[in-house]
Amino acid sequence: MKEHYERLGISAGATPAEIKAAYHRQLKAFPAHSHPQDFKAIRSAYEALRKAPNQQADDFFELKPIEAELDQDLLAELKQQATAAANVTLEELILLTF
Repeated sequence: MKEHYERLGISAGATPAEIKAAYHRQLKAFPAHSHPQDFKAIRSAYEALRKAPNQQADDFFELKPIEAELDQDLLAELKQQATAAANVTLEELILLTF
């Protein structure tokens, strides 16, 4: 994929508009009638970049850190509710089981 960007003379983080502009610039520099091989290479590079999924999809499997903040008041309330629900006497447990 890197060679496609180099062929068009742009950086790897180029936007679709920059890719299109670079493509047209290269076509003017290497017209099909006088540079057929270069024209084909430019065309194939543009097609590969145009049809390629966006850059975010390239790093789909890369692990990203998860940042989360937990509300301490909510955690305390949930802990209190869970403790109250789990606080069962032996008699209540026997009655609930049978």
